[in-house]
Amino acid sequence: GKSNLKEIQKCKRFSKIKNSVRLYLTDLTKLLEKVVNSEIILILLKHLHQIGNILSAFSSIVKPVLKRLISIWSTGEESNRILAFLCILKITRNHHDVLNQVLKTMYMEYVKNSKFVSPNTLAGINFMRRSLTELFLLDLNVAYHHVFLFIRQLAIHLRNALLLQKKEHFQQIYN
Repeated sequence: GKSNLKEIQKCKRFSKIKNSVRLYLTDLTKLLEKVVNSEIILILLKHLHQIGNILSAFSSIVKPVLKRLISIWSTGEESNRILAFLCILKITRNHHDVLNQVLKTMYMEYVKNSKFVSPNTLAGINFMRRSLTELFLLDLNVAYHHVFLFIRQLAIHLRNALLLQKKEHFQQIYN
């Protein structure tokens, strides 16, 4: 938990191994970016989920890891997507200052994937919607800000569709 992490950081031994742990996490991040085999990604995600609390001690590594996790969450296989979401959830709970950027990036990925709905992609889109909703529930003040902006953007698209009445504007609303 958070209290354990603070106790670990204050420990004399942690200062001795801090650089080694940082290098390990950096290499793990690079490996996660380069690997394309879904089974290996699954193993790496399980490991990352187990050490997610330690990752919070190194704020410089959190952003690249989250970027890769969001990429897996939006395009990977089902088991990898679920595990990537659990890692994102764990990291954002421990590292609350990245929540704003995570919500914005995940919403944009959700919008990209929602443009092309078919029976094959519907389950993935529903999973993304539910998991994104769960992240929005972490902090309602941040969520309100994002939702207000997104609804405002939808209103602009609606106005353009009503004024110009072109097929592409109606398609933006459907998307």
